[in-house]
Amino acid sequence: MAPSISFIIPTYNAAAHIQRCLKSIRGQDYSQERIEVIIPDGGSSDNTPDLAGKYNCKILQNQKRLAEYGLQLGILNATGDFLVPFAADNELIGCNWVKKVIDLFSFDREISAVWGRLASAKDDSSLNKYFELIQSDPLNWFLNKNLSKYKKNSQIYGKDCFIFNVDPRRPLVWGANGIVYRALLARPIWAQEGYLGDNDAFQHMVEQGSNRVAYFDSPHVYHHHVANLKQWFTKWKRNYQSHFLDKLKTRNLQWVFVQDFKRRLYFWLAYSLCPLFSGMHAVYLALRDRNAHWLYHPLVSFLQTAVYIYITLTTKKGRACFKNLIMHNIPFTKESSCMS
Repeated sequence: MAPSISFIIPTYNAAAHIQRCLKSIRGQDYSQERIEVIIPDGGSSDNTPDLAGKYNCKILQNQKRLAEYGLQLGILNATGDFLVPFAADNELIGCNWVKKVIDLFSFDREISAVWGRLASAKDDSSLNKYFELIQSDPLNWFLNKNLSKYKKNSQIYGKDCFIFNVDPRRPLVWGANGIVYRALLARPIWAQEGYLGDNDAFQHMVEQGSNRVAYFDSPHVYHHHVANLKQWFTKWKRNYQSHFLDKLKTRNLQWVFVQDFKRRLYFWLAYSLCPLFSGMHAVYLALRDRNAHWLYHPLVSFLQTAVYIYITLTTKKGRACFKNLIMHNIPFTKESSCMS
């Protein structure tokens, strides 16, 4: 019998994206009986649940609303051999996505997780096409260059897939948006009590020794992430305040604190707050890649830093976090967090 796979898609008023997402899953050239789709919904007031019901999805009530709690709920109720934390604004690329991923896990049974490059669709905003260039947010793009280093010393599979072992001291910013886990390895991690960020779960798995992973360099998943700066501003504010500062006590944030984190962070502050530095770099990157979307970079970098500085200075938790960073030479952990 073919392996089974479960997609877990937390939703809240996701009607604008959910159909495109579900069509890409139900359009896979793979037995649909072996594809499970779970929708932990946070109480949508639009017709998200009705749309999901048309695609044979299992709908759960996510009482805690946050997407990470929804992922936890969905994963613990999933039955697949492989688990895919997904988002309503994600879309699989191609009809053989599931088969390609499962074939890779069969090729190397030591692989614990598979991820790939996020792409922007033709009808996405130009700002989203800038997001495709950096694959994350400007701060993480600046701090963490580990993936490019791993790719240089990896095993090549096919034309565009890299297989390598992750050192937990050289973390990767991997989480949702189409990462695929072996269920036997991931489910116990998500079973822990309390809040668990999607990136934290990957870091936990690597620290426990399940550190052999694979990365597809070709476009892997469309991520219809942002349509405008206001939307990105809202995401930064929510992620920094609700997911970072409010949850520090229970999070494993080693994936944030890359080698030389504090030194790189100081460089980032100068780089992002001085348009001369980031602007010159953006022009260089635009000419190098022949891609004008890099010209968003100085503005977006400045705005992200400005949002984080404002929240840090105007909230009690933010000021405590900043004080801890300045006074301690070790990164925040469960035992030594900004909240302790």
